[in-house]
Amino acid sequence: MVQSDGMDPAHLLRQLGGIASRQQLLDGGATEFGIGRARHEGRIVRVRRAWYALPGSDPGTVAAVRVGGMATCVTLLASEGLWVPRIDGVHVSVAANASRLRSARSRIVPRSVDPDGVVLHWRRASGATTAPRDSVVGALAELCECADVEGFIGAADSAVRQRRASLDGLRAAGVPTALIGLIDPSSESGGESAVRLRLRRLRIPYRSQVSIVGVGRVDFLIGQRLVIEVDGYEFHSDREAFESDRERDRRLAALGYIVIRVTYRQLQDAWHEVERSLLAIVRSGRHLA
Repeated sequence: MVQSDGMDPAHLLRQLGGIASRQQLLDGGATEFGIGRARHEGRIVRVRRAWYALPGSDPGTVAAVRVGGMATCVTLLASEGLWVPRIDGVHVSVAANASRLRSARSRIVPRSVDPDGVVLHWRRASGATTAPRDSVVGALAELCECADVEGFIGAADSAVRQRRASLDGLRAAGVPTALIGLIDPSSESGGESAVRLRLRRLRIPYRSQVSIVGVGRVDFLIGQRLVIEVDGYEFHSDREAFESDRERDRRLAALGYIVIRVTYRQLQDAWHEVERSLLAIVRSGRHLA
């Protein structure tokens, strides 16, 4: 008797986002024989018992499924192209009654033997994980447990700006109202979100994303003359971008603006120096016309 391959499992996996359960493949028209052949040919790989992925699938998602849950928190958000704070580990959402968890590196090694590199997020409800990836809103709700306020707001700003989440959706997911009130999708980077929150704490009035004739938009304008520009969380790898920023600074200075450029290092390690400069300018009134 000739056995049928049915629908191509690799084709089904591409339709399902690169990783899926055996039952999903069977429901899509694949057969056990076809799944076995695709594995033998290396066109799909077995991630965990009854779970398969395309070679080259998102490593965070594959690791989360191998553990026995689904990708969430920074692991999910980063894979969606959203800004995330620097938090180590593969973040995995698992059921409250989950058992037989595995290492993120091997489906045959128990997690108790190799727990390194995995951060578990225990779900409130019991029941098996049926999806390899959390939703963006669900991942942001989990991020509340891992990140500080600046880290969470930076990620939430990014998600809402890209219309991957809404304030109502975050509220329904249990994100505290106090945090939702701090979200501002006009921020274009995590660094901008951090500076915005710090200006609020200093009670310094500001406007964000202000257009200045002859220059373009600036990140923050305090009073009429003090401009704050925030460099990305990575150093400039593009010399052209570096030169463009300095040209903007020159034009602003020629128009009478005071420019403070905040770098990643200053945000992380030397904010007190930036704060001292800001307060000195504001208290002297030099930020006013």
